Amino acid sequence: MKKKVARICWNNKGWITPSGNDDDCKSKDKKSFEVNPGYGHEEWLCDFTKLIDGFKYSFIQGVNTKKQAYQGLDFHLTLYTVLKGKKLAIGYIKCAECLTRNEAEYAASIYERNGWFDKMSDDLTMIDANGSKVKEDDALLNFNIRFKPKDFIPYKPYIDISTLYNNHRYILLNEVPDKKINKQETDSECSMSHDLMELCSDNLSKTETLQLVNARIGQGVFRDRVTKLWNGEKCAVTLIDIKEILIASHIRPWRDCKNSSDRLDGANGLLLCAHIDKLFDQHLLSFELKNKTHRLRISKTLDKKSLSSLGIDEGIELNTNNFDRESYSRFETYMNEHFNYFLKMEV
Repeated sequence: MKKKVARICWNNKGWITPSGNDDDCKSKDKKSFEVNPGYGHEEWLCDFTKLIDGFKYSFIQGVNTKKQAYQGLDFHLTLYTVLKGKKLAIGYIKCAECLTRNEAEYAASIYERNGWFDKMSDDLTMIDANGSKVKEDDALLNFNIRFKPKDFIPYKPYIDISTLYNNHRYILLNEVPDKKINKQETDSECSMSHDLMELCSDNLSKTETLQLVNARIGQGVFRDRVTKLWNGEKCAVTLIDIKEILIASHIRPWRDCKNSSDRLDGANGLLLCAHIDKLFDQHLLSFELKNKTHRLRISKTLDKKSLSSLGIDEGIELNTNNFDRESYSRFETYMNEHFNYFLKMEV
């Protein structure tokens, strides 16, 4: 998959809703869309309350060409904005699918039916912008990419890439490899930060929000349910029972969970030592169902001798004796998903 870089307009609301120009950081160029009409469609990039078949449909100006040349292509897309003369990378989309016209028109029809264009218009009214034409005559001017929310990884903090790119236009550029960006891409803390920000923006009660925040960091109700199901507070791999270094790890990743029930389901978890949790979260190890048992598989990219010294050996069997039939069925579903993704990573 080709790696591209694209500019998006500045936004001080996390690209969840348009921010207007009150913060004095938007473009002052009268020819810029940031002045007229006063917003860009990418300002809703991270509004994940409006999904279609699990995808976020959005707009990136760099994908918008006169001949719509990128239709049907997929890109690893790094996004940057310009703030006070500096080019700042704000995150990346692992797989941005460039839409065909039919796909864009389908998304527009769903937005129309659900009243989401009206909601976007209300967002613009709140910043004194004209929202009467938020629905474009050409659907490809509303939507030209789609991606899974879990595939958007924000950078915290943003990364200054001013020296890497001279061009500041809203076009797709070929990515220039950069050590700082590569480091951020492997930092799972970015993913957690985004999940927590998204969670706190949901319309949930304080009690439910607290439960889910704790669940995201492997604590609270979720941890209690995992502990009960696994018959004690000990690492599923090493059997170490030092609770201070144990984390309740989600098997089906947080962002792939369909609802709060999945996120708080004890069958969707394992108690793991912190270093094992890190490897499990990145699908560098998983558990294969073989002869009715789940046994540890380790990525071929890891040094197995080094892991063995930490008590992590290929073939370690999970003890699921405490599971009832229904819980085991859910666990098996979650773990099969995790292992199948592990296999894809090995290719």
